[in-house]
Amino acid sequence: MMRLLFYTTIFLAFSYIKDSVFLFAQWKNSFWLDDFVNTVDLLFIPLVCAFFIEATNPGYPTRRQLVALLSMQALFIPLFLIFPDEIVVFCAFSVAFVVAVATMYLVVVFSVRYRQYIKLNYSYKENIDVAWVVVSSVAFFLSLFVYNLAFAHTTWLSEALYNIFSMALWTFLFLFSRRHRVVRILKPVENEDEQATEEIEEPKSDDDVVSHNYILAVRLEQKMSQDKLYLNPKLTTTDVATAIGTNKTYLSNYLNNTLNTSFFDYINTFRINEACRIIEMMPERGRKSMSVVAQKSGFNSLSSFNRYFVKLKGISPKSYYVNSLMKNN
Repeated sequence: MMRLLFYTTIFLAFSYIKDSVFLFAQWKNSFWLDDFVNTVDLLFIPLVCAFFIEATNPGYPTRRQLVALLSMQALFIPLFLIFPDEIVVFCAFSVAFVVAVATMYLVVVFSVRYRQYIKLNYSYKENIDVAWVVVSSVAFFLSLFVYNLAFAHTTWLSEALYNIFSMALWTFLFLFSRRHRVVRILKPVENEDEQATEEIEEPKSDDDVVSHNYILAVRLEQKMSQDKLYLNPKLTTTDVATAIGTNKTYLSNYLNNTLNTSFFDYINTFRINEACRIIEMMPERGRKSMSVVAQKSGFNSLSSFNRYFVKLKGISPKSYYVNSLMKNN
């Protein structure tokens, strides 16, 4: 992902340097040169598209696919040199438009699947969520479409405003890309059920399923209540499944089908209850800050703690603390 971002920004820098030819009076108003430069600039589209797709579905855009897209877009450059006609430029823009629209669609689809996978397998979202990719990709492509539609005849002010927006967007991309930790969506192993520990046998009948779920429920309750696995801020389904002597498939099926919840919601409910216990025990003087409460209850960040606390309790952690003081007094 970072390699694609590097190549994309290198090409972007090359594009800005290349545009310095328009500083010369004899080329400033050349329509031919303007069309040629625009055709070359469109090579930027496959690169940035590959970056956005890679961020939401790691490993999906292969090197061969990227080379094919770049080659298809690059064909319009010699074609324009041979036939310097507006129809060639139009076709080049049309291909880039189709690639951009397809990319936005894929980014949305992949991000939905990616976030669902995170919710089923991880107890946190910090630095692994891809919402920033969806926002930035939509903002980027919409800015390109608006630019081409609204600025057919640009002025220095419109160019300046567009470049300021571009710099802000690329700063956003770099900051979030550096923080992002790639999570590959792994397909379940075909014989994963056979890899479960000997402690819990594979259920073969309805009675076995009931017995199996009962054992899971008892062990989960024990590990959560006594061992407090949820205090691990990086807890995953693999960690919990290993701790209770089963595998991810059994654990996920039990949470999703029996408890009707996701792994993310299940773990964070325990964390919120732990936070409530800590808050209720805090004195009026010398109380802990909410960031400390969040950390002690297993959350990675204060923002996630506040957001999930409000979702479950209907009020903020600070309001909950005030209410608990009033009850005690």
